[in-house]
Amino acid sequence: MKLIAVLGSPHKNGPSSTLAREVIRGAEAAGWETSVYEIEKMHVRGCQGCRACKNNGIDCIVQDDLAPYWKELHECDALLVSAPNYASTVCGPMITYMNRHYCLLDKDWKPRIKPGIRLIGIFSQGQKDPEKYLANYNWYLGDFENRGMIRHKLMIHGGYEPLSQEELAQAFDAGRSLGTL
Repeated sequence: MKLIAVLGSPHKNGPSSTLAREVIRGAEAAGWETSVYEIEKMHVRGCQGCRACKNNGIDCIVQDDLAPYWKELHECDALLVSAPNYASTVCGPMITYMNRHYCLLDKDWKPRIKPGIRLIGIFSQGQKDPEKYLANYNWYLGDFENRGMIRHKLMIHGGYEPLSQEELAQAFDAGRSLGTL
């Protein structure tokens, strides 16, 4: 079984990245293979709206650092996306990344990836109330769910306090609960 993790924070030790690494650790403890993409370190272009994907039933033709990701996505069993909240929603690079998944819907708007990929979303925000931007996170994850993925876990760290041991344990359990091999 394989988990792909796409981390969107520019802060390696920020809360969304730290929680994501705990999910990864939990998945690896359960025997999962993992692959990590750090969007802030990558050259990722936006969707060009060229429709080559729709017209030809193929993955995105834009040549950038996401090229190897598409093959892995078709083979994975779980996808973890993590991001900080900037300006009331998921940070810009992760929106660009999300938009690139346009290619995973065929010309009839049906998903072109295997159904049932488990989806984990981890977000951090300055606002203490975890419900404050919940609709925005649901919208973001909903784009992946529209491609046949199934939400496994949503975690939101609110405020500027350090992560709690409980949050770290929940993240580890989210990875481990994907299932053992």
